[in-house]
Amino acid sequence: MTDGINLEYSERPLFLRIVSIVSLPALIALVAVMDTRLAVFLGFVFAVLASGFSPVYGFPIILIGAALNNIDFIFGLHFGWILISGCALGGVVHVLLRRDILIVDTSIAVLIAVFIVLEISIALFDGSGRLDRLAALLTIMIFIAILGGCSPLEFVRGYIHPDATRALIYIMGSVGIILFFSTLSLLSTQDISMSRDYELGLSIGDTESSPRSLSNVLGLVVVTCIAGVITYRANWFDKLMWTAMGLIAFIGMFYTGSRMPVIATGFGLAVAIFTQLIFFGKKLPVKNIIIAMSGVSLISIIIYSLATYGPGVLPFVDDSVSDFRLLRAPTIESNTRLDLWQEYFDDASVFQLLFGSGIGSMGNPHSLFIGTLGAFGFVGVTALFFFICSLAIQAIRNHSIIALALLGYALLALSSSSDVDKSYFWVMAAVVILFIRLSRM
Repeated sequence: MTDGINLEYSERPLFLRIVSIVSLPALIALVAVMDTRLAVFLGFVFAVLASGFSPVYGFPIILIGAALNNIDFIFGLHFGWILISGCALGGVVHVLLRRDILIVDTSIAVLIAVFIVLEISIALFDGSGRLDRLAALLTIMIFIAILGGCSPLEFVRGYIHPDATRALIYIMGSVGIILFFSTLSLLSTQDISMSRDYELGLSIGDTESSPRSLSNVLGLVVVTCIAGVITYRANWFDKLMWTAMGLIAFIGMFYTGSRMPVIATGFGLAVAIFTQLIFFGKKLPVKNIIIAMSGVSLISIIIYSLATYGPGVLPFVDDSVSDFRLLRAPTIESNTRLDLWQEYFDDASVFQLLFGSGIGSMGNPHSLFIGTLGAFGFVGVTALFFFICSLAIQAIRNHSIIALALLGYALLALSSSSDVDKSYFWVMAAVVILFIRLSRM
């Protein structure tokens, strides 16, 4: 393979195999536009089959499920959690059928054990535990344990390329394209609607839920693609494709109106550049700088054009929408998160601060870390940070710059959103683990 844009014949099977992997989540998203119940049935079956073959191939379905989690509530479960449970079941099937030696990372094992013990204790002694929400949380944590503990790399090496990291960036970018066009399609069917009459921001499903789940995953795609452009050694064609994929996902983030994922995207890319230049002492290739600067210039032009002509230039946006919620400056005075956190900690006992009050005790804490502290106390937060530090150390040891960038993105994006039992962080952690694992090949 040369630095030109012409694909060699040997490259064609790679792209066909990538298409075969992303075709399942693409079909799920397409069917979801027409019938969410049929989509969730197909998604569950596809998730079991894909993850049963290898957990690596189940993760794109998890990304689609996490992003579109709130489009429907089926049999008492959100759309996304049903797909996640299918991937977890498929992962268990994979381990049993392949008879792989499962070596679960100590940090995730400790985290699972701490969460189970604390939540069951609260249920037994206080009667306020939410074992149903604990069970949902354990499904994604089990998938993460399997993804990081079994040996899926033999399938990766034999199916998607010896350079599996390159293929994974393409898969992530493809997920971003699927979500972008799914958003436009769901806007046309009103499954996703404008949350305000004058300001561009979305509401998802009949419950008019926040679009943060969608924006979080789109940001994950942007960081992966652009970090790949900046730091990863690849040819011009790859880098141009990744830039285009990242830009499409970035435009999708404008629709959601969620600001923190956009800020976290910039932070994640800054982490990628810092680790490349300072921490690992590597230089940025000239072509990387050229493409990155071209991408930044294009993004600047897009933002300037949208700010000048307004949201009406975007497809499926009503003429009445005149402002971008994304560009509105945040104000501390209107931030209810601080009042919520202060109220909880003012009323919490020493025991609750140490061991938590159980999942859901704070309602929606709007923060992964505060939510963990409220649910599992200082003990739970310590276990969570142990897991995060373990991921960071593994990424550094394997020189996985993309994994470090994604971890930085996740930590900032979820500092003002999410809860410990929501799928956001754990889905992001699954992608980080996957990049770490593939960087060892």
